[in-house]
Amino acid sequence: MKRILLAVVGVFILGSVFSQDSFESTIRKFNIGVGMHTDIWLGKPPGMDPRTINQGLQINGMYNYRIKESSVYIAGGIGLGTHNLYSNTYIPDIKADSISFLKIPDNIPYNKSKISLAYIDIPLEFRIKTKKHFRIAFGFKVGFNINAHVKYKGNRFVVEPSGVAVTDGAIVKEKEKDVHQIEVIRYGPTFRIGYKWFNVTAYYQISKIFKVERGPELYPISIGIAVIPY
Repeated sequence: MKRILLAVVGVFILGSVFSQDSFESTIRKFNIGVGMHTDIWLGKPPGMDPRTINQGLQINGMYNYRIKESSVYIAGGIGLGTHNLYSNTYIPDIKADSISFLKIPDNIPYNKSKISLAYIDIPLEFRIKTKKHFRIAFGFKVGFNINAHVKYKGNRFVVEPSGVAVTDGAIVKEKEKDVHQIEVIRYGPTFRIGYKWFNVTAYYQISKIFKVERGPELYPISIGIAVIPY
């Protein structure tokens, strides 16, 4: 047993000595990018008027592999992406089989009504880096939903059978989690162009936010900026 332990320790020591340069080289090929974006929402149901700015966040950790001595790189990794849809609508029943967005009555004051989404992403990119520090990247990513919730802050109200909204004037902050009608997987192409670390980014989501016949055919186009050191 002692000989086996000594052999294992020896392998780790030799590995650390001979792989140090390789480890440092690997670290240099890995980078973390952070960006912010706004979403343009398509497939809106009737009556929905999204806010002009629907901010979201994107964080990616990517490993870069250079193709021989060219200026072309292949990069892959893992990331976190969030999206928000602020609008003049609310969801009357989050537990219904199919999600519906209803317009908040004009006589009801409110500060915020939104649905928020978060995904773990697996991105893949082809990157081109010129000697003058210009960068361009074409890619595709697949994401897995890890969070979906709705928030409302404003006057509490009920809509009577006659269609009239009645409020008692009380201001409420409501948050409901586990929107189960959300499609688990999302995917779409990505694009980025920039100079040195500063980039302009775009993402076009091909897949819909909600499962088939479980909600409106909403999907975002994300436009933003990012700091990516590669």
